[in-house]
Amino acid sequence: MTAREAALKALYDIETKDTFTNAALKNALNTDLSDNDRGLATELIYGVVLNKTALDYIISRYSKIKLKKMSPWVINILRLGVFQIYYMDKIPHSAACNESVKLANKYSHRAGSGFVNGVLRAFSRESEGFQFPKEKGMAEYFSLKYSYPLWMVEKLLDEYGEERCEALFEENRRSHGVFLRVNTLKNTVEQALVTLENQGISCEKTEVENCLKVTGKINVDLSKAYSDGLFSLQNISSQKTIEILDPKAGETVFDMCAAPGGKSCAIAEKMENRGRVLSFDIFEHKVELIKKSAQRLGIEIVDARLQDAAEDCAELYESADRVLVDAPCSGLGVIHKKPDIKFKRTAEDVEELCRIQKRILSTASKYLKDGGVLVYSTCTILPEENRVQIENFLNEHKEYKKVSEEQILTTERGESGFYICKMVKEKNED
Repeated sequence: MTAREAALKALYDIETKDTFTNAALKNALNTDLSDNDRGLATELIYGVVLNKTALDYIISRYSKIKLKKMSPWVINILRLGVFQIYYMDKIPHSAACNESVKLANKYSHRAGSGFVNGVLRAFSRESEGFQFPKEKGMAEYFSLKYSYPLWMVEKLLDEYGEERCEALFEENRRSHGVFLRVNTLKNTVEQALVTLENQGISCEKTEVENCLKVTGKINVDLSKAYSDGLFSLQNISSQKTIEILDPKAGETVFDMCAAPGGKSCAIAEKMENRGRVLSFDIFEHKVELIKKSAQRLGIEIVDARLQDAAEDCAELYESADRVLVDAPCSGLGVIHKKPDIKFKRTAEDVEELCRIQKRILSTASKYLKDGGVLVYSTCTILPEENRVQIENFLNEHKEYKKVSEEQILTTERGESGFYICKMVKEKNED
């Protein structure tokens, strides 16, 4: 099987079975592909999903048949072909056309290959000068060119402006680095660097303590260092959240929305495995994931329990030194690795998420001791889930004061988009 055929099958599953891109990619890479073909298949799958609206617009300009009349096989063959022609400089147009025709011969009816050939060659002749229309304004232009829902573009433009938005949309088209968190309960950063290098994994230090950026390739399924619990995979933005929370050995810390456990384990490592970390989740299978993560890392202080973070638990009132609310959110900061988010999230979803976030924050506020630290974080970049959410919280909870606030965009340092706000509960002098 070729990379293009593996990509086509994955795209077909995404289109017809509502398979998530990550799952479809995993299935595609389980086929007998060379390393080069695995890389090409990955680029094709993510590229088509990320740019689906733009690709469909181009196809509609060069096809006499409406998209809704095409079979899922044909439309995805065309998407693959147009993506290669318009977005991939290293692939000759002739190769993109010829390979697409081969796929059409196998996965379409007799006339399908001629149709695919005609559309792709017509676009190929004009692709160098092709432009998306701007007549209806920048919101619709960005929505079309970068394949974002219009409501999402309008919200982002209001908050960040045209220049930052365009940089963000461009950045989300690129692959981002893989980051590791060194488990300092089992090794130092320096020891980890040597161990990983000996196992063929090249890394470099970052500005965040115990965070390494992978500079080569990594497969954790084949990594002895990973199975031995020497490190975890965790984005640098997530690690920065724990750095800002700054947990201390011997403290009691709550992680309100903990699964799959990365932040809970990072907290425990910072605490030198001394103290208590209560980790909540509403699903039993996710609670088990937290426990397994802690076990792999040799962590004993994480107490993972089945609990709804939005529901009060009176026995926990004023018992925590620090509380982390890594809230459920729209996830718009991680579109670069989860492109499905663009097409699965709705404005109504965001409204419901904001209500849930508000409830969790309110509950979390009751668990802190006087002088305790509350950190609120999300992996989104929408103001109503971040800045506005905190403004409303502080207006309703006068005992809390904001210490720091940061909105990270993927345009800034190649990190995932993230929001982190640190607050302190002031001591009651009465």
